[in-house]
Amino acid sequence: MATRKERKLAGSGGRLVAIGLPLVVIGIVLALLLDGTASGIGAAIAVLGILPVVAGVVLLLSSGTERHSRKNRPYA
Repeated sequence: MATRKERKLAGSGGRLVAIGLPLVVIGIVLALLLDGTASGIGAAIAVLGILPVVAGVVLLLSSGTERHSRKNRPYA
């Protein structure tokens, strides 16, 4: 059974990835389909969407590290 801290990290991480991923997809589609300034706007949306995705992945990795340390296994 996962600890409370582990569940909170995994839940927050999954939520952040779910928030950021649609923004990344929309931004990439806009950047590929449009021309000029609109392409730059699409790239900016994608960059703004990647921030919560990266934060979510870091939280998910922290959750995995917490699980690994709970089982008293060496890291290397």
